[in-house]
Amino acid sequence: MAPKAGRGRTAEKTLASVLGIRLEQIAAEHDDLSAFLARVGISPGTYYLLVKGDANPTLDTLELIAKGLGLSVWELLGLNDGDVKKALDARDIDLEAIRAASRARVEALTQLESQRVEFRKKSAGQSGKSTHKG
Repeated sequence: MAPKAGRGRTAEKTLASVLGIRLEQIAAEHDDLSAFLARVGISPGTYYLLVKGDANPTLDTLELIAKGLGLSVWELLGLNDGDVKKALDARDIDLEAIRAASRARVEALTQLESQRVEFRKKSAGQSGKSTHKG
């Protein structure tokens, strides 16, 4: 039987709304929103879309925000790591393997972003040099 039309979108909106609620709660614990956003690595525009539940956050976004806050993705979403581990163990899913994969993804994304920044710096430096000899 095919899923009802719009059902997937409802699930996406639910996740986005939960993340928005949690992000707003966590941000409220900080005195300076700008510093908070810099810490979690998102722009004010992305933050407001997330808080309103209008964004469609990817796993990469969740992992980067969680890393910036020193939390696991589960904790970011308001779940207790112990409860998640029990539930996954009951399904023979290795939480440590998921964590290791998550850490590797975040590290790869961090390295990629560093390379992008370095490339932009080099590109800006080269475009500023004159190629005319005279």
